[in-house]
Amino acid sequence: MWATRVLRMAVRKTSTGIVGLPVNPNARQDLVKIYQRTLQEIQTLPNEAANYKQAVEQITKYRLKVVEENTDEAVIEREINCGQLEELIEQAEDELSVIPVYLGEEQAVGSSRLGIESCQCLLACMGMLYYWLWER
Repeated sequence: MWATRVLRMAVRKTSTGIVGLPVNPNARQDLVKIYQRTLQEIQTLPNEAANYKQAVEQITKYRLKVVEENTDEAVIEREINCGQLEELIEQAEDELSVIPVYLGEEQAVGSSRLGIESCQCLLACMGMLYYWLWER
């Protein structure tokens, strides 16, 4: 068992196998930071976004818990079941980028109605959330 652990520590991932997605040697730490930032920024959303806010909070809190409780990348990837850590980083960054867009549109329109472009952007970014919630 000890020898297996030593070998596993010595073997580092050299490729994600996905064109254009490099290996992130600090993926776990980066995920924690992004998830914590998402949880902070999601609090700035207005009450009209309660459903979206709740969905993002649930997913982000669950994923953050998994990442904080496990140090083995394979265990994290298996538990979250939405790709490699590098893919999870991209997903988290995409989700984080939706929040300012949503807030900006709210301020520009001055009401709870969103423009069609923002709705399309939100729907595209939320596709992953709904898939994760309903298909799990």
